[in-house]
Amino acid sequence: MSDVRNDNEGYRRFRKAMNDGTLEAGMVVTQSELCELLGLSLSPLRETLVLLEEFGLVEIKPRAGIKIVYPEVAFIRENYQFRIMIEIFSLKSFGDTVSDAWLADMRLNHEKCRISLTDGSPFEAAHVPFLELDGRMHREIVASLGNRAILDTHERLQENIRMAQRVHRRPGFRGYLVDTVDEHMRVIAALEQRDVAGAIAAMEAHFQGSTHRTFAA
Repeated sequence: MSDVRNDNEGYRRFRKAMNDGTLEAGMVVTQSELCELLGLSLSPLRETLVLLEEFGLVEIKPRAGIKIVYPEVAFIRENYQFRIMIEIFSLKSFGDTVSDAWLADMRLNHEKCRISLTDGSPFEAAHVPFLELDGRMHREIVASLGNRAILDTHERLQENIRMAQRVHRRPGFRGYLVDTVDEHMRVIAALEQRDVAGAIAAMEAHFQGSTHRTFAA
């Protein structure tokens, strides 16, 4: 399948509406309400709903409306399991070709994120750069495969997990981000030693920690 984010404007608008709170997990809307919220006419909305239903992001209920997914345990687990499979597979080849420049850049930027998360800076000022770095690290590992279909699927899984994390966020979330930085640094350290098996073990531990934090949050 081609990149739905590029091919389907409705899909992009749906994701944006979820990110900015225009649409909320678990809410039920009519087709006309969703048309208005997304700024779409009925025909492109119906095309978009086919994708959203296929991806498990909405449930169309006859005579009731369109229910936006609420990320329950099964949704979170399935997205993590699929994402882990992709990233571990990608890391096996990435670890053999990763450049010193990439590693140095990742280490430097993770250290900057750790400082901003622990020095009392406003949360959003620390959170946004962290999200960008987190997404970039995982995305570039997968991008090393040179397979656009896998990369597109991986991005969708990342978006689903970010949505779940927003929904389940509780006090102490800043500390969870520091834990993530530490886990990433262990992956980076193993790659610096060209220890691919160690990097894979560190990545698996990172995902175990991330899954636990999402469920526990």
